[in-house]
Amino acid sequence: MVDFYQQMLEEPSALADLPYDEAFRLPPERRDAIQLAGIRRRFSQLRGQIAGLDRLADEQNLVDLTGLDDVVPLLFPHTVYKSYPLSFLERGRFDALTRWLGGLTSIDLRHVNLVGVTSIDQWLQRLDEQTPLMVNHTFGTSGKLSFIPRTKDNWRTTNQMQAHALRDWGGRNSGPDLLQQHLPLVAPTYRFGYSTSSRSLNMMVKNYSGGDHNALFLYPDGAMSADVASLAGRLKAAQDRGEQGQLELAPSLLARREEFARRERDRPQALKNFFDRVQQDYAGKDIFLFAFWPLLSDWAEEGLSRGLRKLFGSGSLLMSGGGTKGRKLPERWRERVLEFVGFERTFDTFGMSEMCGGCNCCEHGRYHLPPTWVAFVLDLETGRPMAREGRQTGRFAVMDLFPETYWGGLITGDLVTIGGWTEPCDCGRTGPYLEPDIKRVSDVLGGEDKISCAGVADAHDKAIDYLVGRSAV
Repeated sequence: MVDFYQQMLEEPSALADLPYDEAFRLPPERRDAIQLAGIRRRFSQLRGQIAGLDRLADEQNLVDLTGLDDVVPLLFPHTVYKSYPLSFLERGRFDALTRWLGGLTSIDLRHVNLVGVTSIDQWLQRLDEQTPLMVNHTFGTSGKLSFIPRTKDNWRTTNQMQAHALRDWGGRNSGPDLLQQHLPLVAPTYRFGYSTSSRSLNMMVKNYSGGDHNALFLYPDGAMSADVASLAGRLKAAQDRGEQGQLELAPSLLARREEFARRERDRPQALKNFFDRVQQDYAGKDIFLFAFWPLLSDWAEEGLSRGLRKLFGSGSLLMSGGGTKGRKLPERWRERVLEFVGFERTFDTFGMSEMCGGCNCCEHGRYHLPPTWVAFVLDLETGRPMAREGRQTGRFAVMDLFPETYWGGLITGDLVTIGGWTEPCDCGRTGPYLEPDIKRVSDVLGGEDKISCAGVADAHDKAIDYLVGRSAV
């Protein structure tokens, strides 16, 4: 049998089928060898297929990569996935938007039939129906959503790797294998949508819980709309300029106002129904709970006010991430969440919409990067990669080795400190890890940045309030 190292050396996405704990036993030289081989493989596969990659490679006169740092000049800025003109969204130019997206993927999108598409939601659905893609979007303060051209197969393998991470994080088979032993999934959010978290949840329902019959959502028939997400960003930008009354709303969005208004009116009843279903169907049972900490804190406070404590079985597990993202939560918020849910097995993760998979947090509060994430710390002034040793603080850049149809190299807007290059973490795991104090570079240097992931639900709801409150035009 070919061992872990050999399989990863031949194809880094093999991690989806391998014991996840082995990824954090690799000595530095083997990890580096896997990552260099993976970078060279992706460069060879995508050279000539991704216009932006070709341009960067031509400018640098690069025909091969002989060291990890050689890839840094080829990393895309994080803004590349929202580099289209905002007018494409405002004017419904989905033909132009499709051509733009086609320049970021090796998947041919020229055949997509866009007849009748008048909204972002419809556009994303059409791509789902007619291509191998399952595009996910982020949120932005300008209203320009980032669109990442991830394939359905990418989502499947990422979801599989994530399940193995939950299973093996504390050691081989230390946790449940959700792919084999399904648990009911509970998520106090929307069932559908095209955001990264919505896409992830869709895969979890299918593969971790076994289907919708074994899942519970706050809005079981509701969708977090990409069009509303875009409006949320434009609304925030307009509010900052004092121009919120001047926003132009797309006719397709105005036509859905009654749908959103009905959801607003039904929100208190939806929350009551959710709590009733939780108590009726899942009280005392082991479940898989997925939610961000700020939302969990709100939910726990509401539940505790209703006298609900130790709601679920002790064998349950919670997957969360993103920290508090700057939001001020009640004192002892984490303890109160655990008091409410009634179990302590939690998985904190750090991830990005542009990246496949995520980084689990160890007992020492450090986020460990899988070997499929090739990490770099860039000097804030020069942009050059810093030494891969000791503890380094600077701009986070990363090459994701999972994608095979788009270039996974990214220079992010995050200011990070990374250690573990050569010495194991105190938890015993090898490989680079992120210290928990992750900031936005713009917060340090001044300037705006995108809405934090943890604020997405609030921003979405505020945009709906704004839309519903506008008179018909």
